[in-house]
Amino acid sequence: MAIQLTPTRIKGSHYLLIPKDLAQLLEINDQSVLVLSIGESPKGQRLIYEIKERSLDGQKQK
Repeated sequence: MAIQLTPTRIKGSHYLLIPKDLAQLLEINDQSVLVLSIGESPKGQRLIYEIKERSLDGQKQK
């Protein structure tokens, strides 16, 4: 599944906002931690996110 996102600029930084429906589908919430990896593909760079949950002590789980 692929979706197209347009970066949002706030105070000189760019952010990729996750649409509400997609966040609900992927069960992303306030306790979620997303780990970003950057890889190469034939078409250019690829951003790969891994979703993790924080543990009760506030540290991310592996």
